[in-house]
Amino acid sequence: MQWILNKKEDNDRFGGRILKNKETRGRKLVVDKLIKYCPACERTYERVNMGNYNTKYMFYKKGQIPSYGKEKVICETCK
Repeated sequence: MQWILNKKEDNDRFGGRILKNKETRGRKLVVDKLIKYCPACERTYERVNMGNYNTKYMFYKKGQIPSYGKEKVICETCK
């Protein structure tokens, strides 16, 4: 039980960054904190680097990424 509490404190200390975890998908942050859900168009999206993509946001089709647990924010397209 103490091991779980220590891990929680470590995660809080590093601002959500996790060194090795399957949920990070090769990133330094947990994906659920980066991907948002738009309730208007019912798509999930994330901000991407414009050096790698031609757009600011990468949109995913409805149902491609589960919306459960994602922050609900209206996207720039729907505004």
